Amino acid sequence: MSPAERVQTFINQMLGWEVSFHTEKKSDSYQHNFEYRQHVNVDARARLMEIFSENLSAKGLNALGAARLETLGTGRPPEYDQAVLVDTENSSDEGWTVETIKPKGIKQRYQYILIMEHGTPKIDGVCIWRNSAEKWERRNAI
Repeated sequence: MSPAERVQTFINQMLGWEVSFHTEKKSDSYQHNFEYRQHVNVDARARLMEIFSENLSAKGLNALGAARLETLGTGRPPEYDQAVLVDTENSSDEGWTVETIKPKGIKQRYQYILIMEHGTPKIDGVCIWRNSAEKWERRNAI
């Protein structure tokens, strides 16, 4: 699997998780039934952990994944409705970077940082492009 394919897999899985969980959070059962909400949250957290374990490095899981695992945050419009810019895959001694862009709404750009872990490229960090500073800014959460 190439670094760009890893990022594509990750954003596809996250988009599916984000859309389905957001829909569930808006349901009457979720909003008015504590036990149902607890069950749905446990399932959503378990699925999110599967996605993170498959796609994030061990460091990325601990550093980036912790916040979303805690809050189970979803975005509207979905944060992971992103397109991989395949021609932006760059390698260095430390690993790779791959850029994505949100095609809808504010056209936000992201840069995923990947390293090789157990023979597979894994996401180790993510940056967001800040137009005001004209540079990449590292994010503390994914």
